[in-house]
Parts: sequence; structure tokens; C-alpha cells
Amino acid sequence: MTDADKAPHLPIGDPVPVAATTTDGSTGARRSSRLDSDEGRRAALVESLPVPTDDTPLMAELQQDARRRIELRGRRFPQPQQTRIITVANQKGGVGKTTTTVNLAAALAQSGLNVLVLDNDPQGNASTALGVEHRAGTPSIYEVLVEGAPIADAVQQSPDVENLWCLPATIDLSGAEIELVSMVARETRLRNALDAYLEWRVQNGQAPIDYVFVDCPPSLGLLTVNAFVVGREVLIPIQCEYYALEGLSQLLKTIQLIQAHLNPELHVSTILLTMYDARTNLAQQVAGEVRTHFPERTLRTTVPRSVRISEAPSYGQTVMTYDSGSSGALAYLEAARELAERGADGLGDGAPGVDAQPALAAVNGHDGAGAPNGEQGHIQPDESHDDRIRMNEPAMAATQEEQ
Repeated sequence: MTDADKAPHLPIGDPVPVAATTTDGSTGARRSSRLDSDEGRRAALVESLPVPTDDTPLMAELQQDARRRIELRGRRFPQPQQTRIITVANQKGGVGKTTTTVNLAAALAQSGLNVLVLDNDPQGNASTALGVEHRAGTPSIYEVLVEGAPIADAVQQSPDVENLWCLPATIDLSGAEIELVSMVARETRLRNALDAYLEWRVQNGQAPIDYVFVDCPPSLGLLTVNAFVVGREVLIPIQCEYYALEGLSQLLKTIQLIQAHLNPELHVSTILLTMYDARTNLAQQVAGEVRTHFPERTLRTTVPRSVRISEAPSYGQTVMTYDSGSSGALAYLEAARELAERGADGLGDGAPGVDAQPALAAVNGHDGAGAPNGEQGHIQPDESHDDRIRMNEPAMAATQEEQ
């Protein structure tokens, strides 16, 4: 029996229409009245839920899922003022980058927004989850990066979610790192291609893209550099374990270098805690540590460990379509609402080029509350990583001069 089966069945009401400006005053008034009525119904249903106590953790989980189901089902999220391009990155593997990318994208698309996913990982897991073809020979992001093909020739629509498109990755992408080394403007090839695609959609009368998510491989090579250059924002999924904090230090150093040499607009706008298990002290300590250093960047929503989230890709689906009533799906839906509301309020548009340095100082200065065996959690700089990045600085500068 799933969590959705245990939770009481509650009426959700009709989908909430998007508020629109209209010259017909009566029509606008009716829409406003309907919005107020629906919000009032949702609020009344939430108020009617039983109040859990400290000795009923299962009831607390069910109450949270029921609240999310009432507040989020059928709701349309606000559109951003311009296309938000978000790179989902963390060089540490297994933290939920691809899972976060596809489920946030599906949640936003289900809520009325146009979303594009760029699968920039040779494993092609994002393409699998979105149900698009990505066998060898399929037009993909490899042809875009290496051969200069337009994105419009390779992009595919997801069969399960309307308004969701994907630029797939094939096994050919695994060789792109080597092939890109000798190319001119190698760090900006994906950015140029995406800018051309977004303009092409407008010229051809297609709806503009509201969100672009770029899925990255678990490394800091040229594919990830391209993803950082194409993005304006960085979303960092952090697994609620101690080693995730150490990986964050290296990632922030790389973002700082990209800001300095290739993309001054880049900034860390969002941090999402994944695989959160409230039953363990370690998860709570890591979550507290992250929220202490990044209080404005960290989403209130945490994504729990969920079997449904893990099962969904084996069916070629996201958890949003595989089991929309599960705890994992509802958590990603609420995280998507937070992301959309921050974008509508302008909170995603952080000051470009300024937040990697203080963030890095904060991480390197954390007090190690989550360190195992009482060890100090101070993260020492990774000299080998620093040297490796600095060796690439002349190449980055040379590329800029060639442009």
C-alpha cells in the first residue's frame, strides 16, 4: 500500500486558472472570484486535517502529503519574466542531479509552463526518464556540440508530459570531451546553440520556453563547463550526507572560475536537499549546516528517500507520471512551486558574479556539526583540483581572445 492509499481521499477542486489581464472587467472579476473561492476551499480543507503530535511521526507524514495534495493539485505556476536557464550540477555522483532535473521539469510542465531539458550527461539517464529515443545514431546533443547542428533538428517532445521537450544524449557524447579540446570557442558552443534555438522558436510562432534545465555529468570537464556557460543559474542538489559538503567546496571553486573567465551572469540560485531521512541525526545535521550557510538559497522543501522515485526510470517515466500521489512526487511538485514563485518574485536573479566567493568561504568555515566521530568538518582546499582548474585558465582566456 502506497502513502497515497493511506492518506484520506480529499476533494481537490477544479484546476486554478492562470490570472490574466483582460479588457473585459466582468470576465476579470469572475476569474478573480473563482480564484478566491478555490483558494478558500483549499485553505478550509487544510484546516480540517488532523494535527499530528510528536509521538505520531507517521501521521505527520500523511498530514504533510495530504496538505501538499490539496494545495498543489491542479495549480498553475507563475511564468518567469524571461526564460530561466538553470544548470543542475554537482560533481559528486549519486546526489540526485538527473532525478531532480527531470522531476522538476515534469512538475513545472504539468503546471502549465513550457520546459526544455538538455541532457548533457553521456549516460543519457534524463533521456530515459523522459521517455525519448536516445539510441546510438539518434540526433542528439553530441551533434549540437561537435558538429554545430541546430537544436531544433534534435529536440524531442516527451510522450508523457505536454509542454516538455528534451535534447537527448547518446553514447556518442562520451567522446565529445576529447573532440572539443581542439575546437575554437569550445566552452560556448552549447550557449550559442541554445540562444539560436530560443530565437528560432519565437520566429516560427512557437510558444517561448519558460525554463531550461541542463543535466550535467558527475565531473568537472568540458561538458560541465559548457553547461555552466549556457546557464544563468546553478541549482545544486545536495544529498543529506557529510561528504556532500566536501564536494560542494570544489563545485563553488569551479563556479567562481567560470564567473571570472566565461560567464559573469552565473550564480548559485537554488540548493535542494535530496534523499532526506528525518529519522537520522546525520540528515538533520547536514540539512541544518546547509541552511545555516545558504539560508536564502536553500529551498524549504526537502526530497525524501522514496522507492517510487527510484522505480520510475525503469518504466521510462518521471515519478510525476509514474505515481503522482507518492511522497516523492508531491515533494518535487512543492519544490517546483517554490522555484517558480522565486522566479516570479525575482529571487532567482541573484547578483551575478558575486556569490560564489562568500559561499565558498562559508563552506570552508563550517563548524563540522555533521562530521563523523567528532572530527572537525573544516574542508581543506583541494590543491590538485585547484591546480587542474588553473591550468585551464590560459586556455579559457585564449578562447575569449579568439572570439
